[in-house]
Amino acid sequence: MFKKIVSNLPFSPALIGQLAFYAKRLKKEETTRRLGLIFIALALAVQSLAVFIPPTSANASSETDMVNGGIGNSINNFLKAYDSNTKKLKDVMNYTGITRAEIAATSPATFKTGNKLSWGFASRFSYSDGERQHNITNSQGQKVTTVYSRPLKLWGSSSTNIYGWVGNSKTMGWFAIMQSCGNLVTDIIPPPPPPPPPPEPPKCALNPLLLASDPNCKPCPGNETIWINDKSCIPNIINSKKATNTSQGFVDASSVTARASDQISYTITAENTGLSPETIKLEEKLSDVFEYATLVDGGGGTLDSNTKILSWPDITLNPKDKQTRTFVIKILDTIPATAKGSSDPTSYDCIISNIFGNSVNINIECPTPKVIEVITSELPKTGPTENILFSGIVLAITAYFYAYTRQIKKEVRIIRKDSSNGAI
Repeated sequence: MFKKIVSNLPFSPALIGQLAFYAKRLKKEETTRRLGLIFIALALAVQSLAVFIPPTSANASSETDMVNGGIGNSINNFLKAYDSNTKKLKDVMNYTGITRAEIAATSPATFKTGNKLSWGFASRFSYSDGERQHNITNSQGQKVTTVYSRPLKLWGSSSTNIYGWVGNSKTMGWFAIMQSCGNLVTDIIPPPPPPPPPPEPPKCALNPLLLASDPNCKPCPGNETIWINDKSCIPNIINSKKATNTSQGFVDASSVTARASDQISYTITAENTGLSPETIKLEEKLSDVFEYATLVDGGGGTLDSNTKILSWPDITLNPKDKQTRTFVIKILDTIPATAKGSSDPTSYDCIISNIFGNSVNINIECPTPKVIEVITSELPKTGPTENILFSGIVLAITAYFYAYTRQIKKEVRIIRKDSSNGAI
């Protein structure tokens, strides 16, 4: 249109009015494009923050971590915790037979989950899932902590890529330290210690491998013809638990989705199927439960607010004895939408899990933001670099049209001036 008006202006001076109308439109268009340019520049600045100030998880550490919050970008952060024996880390590594020199010789790399074992300070799965407990002692033989080994694929899948520091141990072979939590990853568990040397005579009548004076040379309480520590005499404690959703018709809690304010009753059972008595601890770890619920009836137990462990006095189970304890929790009136933990995917995952012999997993009816979290975790990850590149292209296009508008506006002003002076 601009070319048409200018080319016909010498033949029809009345077109100067249309040129004035066109100039007004250009002025409005320039204002619009200037605002667009400003807003795109602001958006580009916000995108830049994602590069220079990357987000951090609000739930980046877990009680199972060997190094709280992970080891960052250097294996030296793990070695510092090792040298100071933080969380008895040095004693744990001594238990596995992995030396400091072998840790220092590791290199950053990625590896697939496969059938590898992950080690941590908190129990997360059951024995049937493959989790094993290891009692750690110091150089004086005193127990100082407990660690758990379990298949790493239980945290996700066997094809997941993990980033960490990979090395080789004379005792354990291949091993790795995960970056996100500092946890040890191995292919095997440490070999058992060698058996003690056989005792000297005189022999125990119930067990020829023992001396007659050995305090363990005793008959089994349930069958005096066999040794007290015979495999058929030793106590065999079987722990089990069940949960009932009393708010939804006293149904199995794991078969329905728990809603806000639901009450769930847990019953734990300890039974001695062996032939000798055993004194045991009754404890329930409720750290995962308390992410979505509160304790309303401890069933005579005592709750440690720091460790989130509900415990009862020690009991002695005679052969064939069985005892139960019951406690009740209530789902929070407002279910939190806290994001999953970066190092512990079971944290705030809309599932209440706890273990007493067997695992009981209860699904929680989480709010909409948690549903969005699941969906967005499956979307393609473009990252801040791609976003900045796209914003830069849009900024360049907007700047071009803004500059073009200003140029046309200037040409219109010159033409109107020349026309008023009679030059056209």
